[in-house]
Amino acid sequence: MSNPTGRDAITELIRDYYRSAPVPAPAEIEKREFGFGNFDDKVAFRHTSFKTEQEFKRYLVDNAPVFVDCSTAYYTYPAARPMEKKEWLGSDLGFDIDATDIPTACKKVHGMGWLCDQCLEAAKAETLKLAESFLRDDFGISEREMEINFSGNRGYHIHVKKKSLLRLDAGARAEISGYIRGTGLTARTLFPSMGERGMPLLGPRPNGKGWYGKVAKGFLAALDSEQSLLELGLEPPLARKFHDKKALVEMGMTNGNWDMIRVPKKDEVISSVAEKLIARLNARIDENVTKDPSHLMRLPDTIHGGTGLVARKLGSISALEKFDPMSGAIAFRSGEMRVKADTKFAITMNGQQYGPFANETVTLPAYVATYLYLKGVANMQNGS
Repeated sequence: MSNPTGRDAITELIRDYYRSAPVPAPAEIEKREFGFGNFDDKVAFRHTSFKTEQEFKRYLVDNAPVFVDCSTAYYTYPAARPMEKKEWLGSDLGFDIDATDIPTACKKVHGMGWLCDQCLEAAKAETLKLAESFLRDDFGISEREMEINFSGNRGYHIHVKKKSLLRLDAGARAEISGYIRGTGLTARTLFPSMGERGMPLLGPRPNGKGWYGKVAKGFLAALDSEQSLLELGLEPPLARKFHDKKALVEMGMTNGNWDMIRVPKKDEVISSVAEKLIARLNARIDENVTKDPSHLMRLPDTIHGGTGLVARKLGSISALEKFDPMSGAIAFRSGEMRVKADTKFAITMNGQQYGPFANETVTLPAYVATYLYLKGVANMQNGS
């Protein structure tokens, strides 16, 4: 559902937003490539640059773009084309977490095209995992070197701004993304004695580095309940045995010995458990975003043209933990609009539930009407 009246109305809302809430320009704006989108194409054109913050802000007000993207890269000539003529100087390390890439039970109810609180919480949890378990703990990246942003729609972006990483090529970035996704990591990597007859099963320790520690701590956490062990694929009798013998198992794992209790078909069982833990503990980043030094990402504090929400810049990991996109990312807080809405799913914005709507004409806060319109489940009515 879309109509010209709606597009015109939202364009003016966007223009007013940029007029009243000037967006901070990215650092070293003169070295950045920009891309802009419309209602039909998220990146309708790119290879654009600005010499000053004032020029950039004037462009936003004059043109009211529906999407605003900026390069993670820095160039000598950011507007040049083809890409080789830009003269690449380096790129921040970018990460994209999207709720559609995270398996959640709610998708069986509302499909992939709708977002609910469970979707957004899953995206937040995945982003926290990326920031804390991987970037901070494994790569030693400090919180002040991470810029964490709500994407404006289904997830979050993290920009790592660290001088020593700027010149990483696509291959090195692909290795980082592969590590975070657990690509190529197998049970045999974690358990070097697996398959060797007469040898105890030696595996990762809870105090191990990187993936070794993650898998060991993940299994120790599962020992707290039989249900958690069942979710790792153990048969009920074996889950009960591991749970009952938790202290013994934990003592052995502290020394890297996973062989403290007798397990039928041990290698097969532990291999399956390890694979499930890897799938659970990896961070579901979009690898294509991370490995591409020339990728454009949503500019923080600009409007996302698929929701009308702000791609809000968050100041810290603790700010991310507390952040509610459906309240904290609202842009159009004043005014109301009449829409004809048709959706069997309710939406909660700014603490209040709206819908479901059965092809109903209703007057809603501008931010709700805009969201529903841009999600394709409402049309603006004349007089909005």
